[in-house]
Amino acid sequence: MAYLREMKVTFTHKRVDDDLLNRPIESPAQVFELFKHMQDETKEKVVVLHLNPQLEVLSYEVASIGSGSKALLEPVEIFRNAMLARASSLIVVHNHPSGHSRPSQADIDVAHRMHQLGTLHGMALQDFIIIGDGEFHSFKQQGVF
Repeated sequence: MAYLREMKVTFTHKRVDDDLLNRPIESPAQVFELFKHMQDETKEKVVVLHLNPQLEVLSYEVASIGSGSKALLEPVEIFRNAMLARASSLIVVHNHPSGHSRPSQADIDVAHRMHQLGTLHGMALQDFIIIGDGEFHSFKQQGVF
């Protein structure tokens, strides 16, 4: 006898301020307001927002929790889960426990790789945002993509 694996995807709900969520994501500052609590984390964390065609948040996932100085991020897994969530595009939010929002070379490399994969799959990476102490760095705002 053989076994066939069944995949199940479940969603849970998290309460947030209605003013922040029930409208399209129009700026990195809006994302910072939703996830500024990440500035207090002691470990690097990567959160991915799944967006519909109107840039409204469908769901989010904690894609990685790392150490105090790095987090493992696999772009292929990010896009697979975004496809399961039926996202049209996505935003990656990442914190730096050091407090500095300046991107590392690893951040730059993975952001470019994700942008390329998004173009290939027709699921745009809208932004890659790094959160520091009371500040953020937006790749889109800096004109990187």
